[in-house]
Amino acid sequence: MARNVRHVPKDSSRRRVWVYIGVAAFILFDILLILWAINSTRATASGSAPRPIPTYTTTPATPVATPTATPTPTPTPTAGADSAGIVAVPATRILSAVSATTAWRASTGACPATAATPELTTDSGATWASTDATGPTKVTAVQSLSASSATTVTLMGLTAAGCAPEVVKTFVSGDNYKAYPEQVATSWYVNPANRAVVHAPAGQHPAPCDAVVSLAPRSDTAAAALCGDGRLFTTTDAAVTWSTPATLPGAIALALAPATSGYLVVSAGRPECAGAQLLTVTDALAPTVAGCYAVSTPATAMAGTVAVSEAAGTIWLWAGEQVVRSTDSGATFK
Repeated sequence: MARNVRHVPKDSSRRRVWVYIGVAAFILFDILLILWAINSTRATASGSAPRPIPTYTTTPATPVATPTATPTPTPTPTAGADSAGIVAVPATRILSAVSATTAWRASTGACPATAATPELTTDSGATWASTDATGPTKVTAVQSLSASSATTVTLMGLTAAGCAPEVVKTFVSGDNYKAYPEQVATSWYVNPANRAVVHAPAGQHPAPCDAVVSLAPRSDTAAAALCGDGRLFTTTDAAVTWSTPATLPGAIALALAPATSGYLVVSAGRPECAGAQLLTVTDALAPTVAGCYAVSTPATAMAGTVAVSEAAGTIWLWAGEQVVRSTDSGATFK
């Protein structure tokens, strides 16, 4: 009897082969996924280690200074750029006019070595008569002159003993002098021992600067003061307070200007004047150039050697070796 043979379709065999291939591919894919996961975890683990903290080099900021208030210093005596280095100093020549023909003058210097010998002219300065105030009063070093006539003049000087301020007068054209010590307390003056103080008729007060070199009193309460740095101040309350100053480069001499109720100032070393330049200054300290008197004295040697005064419409100027006068407000001198 013949055996029955099972017939296996060829398509079933092929399907089994593809099943095996698919299972193998799946297994291989799983293996690859596992390996990738392991490597990724290692990378993360290594990446989670603490990283170094970065450091930076910085440039320190420049400290900013805290602003502080700086007091305005008292100016050191210096001259303006156009004043040839001129610095005002105390006068060695003093002049006080009375009229167009009459005036008193004096040379001065250190105390007690310099005798007080005022001179008088009554002929417009053609001749001068010398007098002796030191002999009868022991006064020395004339500081100021205030003449009211050919016979009467008041001077402020310094005593031979101690060099203290002293008031001396003559009423006989200098034939004799007498001291009036009781009048010192009510007088205007600057003591050479301390030029940072001004003495007024009501008492002494701080000067407007470190060194007053010239004082021009107008009344018991009003006066002007010229400082060594060329600044000019006025006071109307007997030196208790002082005005805002006017700066006058090269200013070396100061006097009252009765004709204008202002002041006269002489400047040296100004480029527009080869000599003594005369300025008229109002009571409000507004200056105007009035004229120029040419002298051969070098500008740097003029400080302290020039004096000016006005009376009866005549301006007297002592500069160089001459005393000259002007009757046209300083426009011309002769």
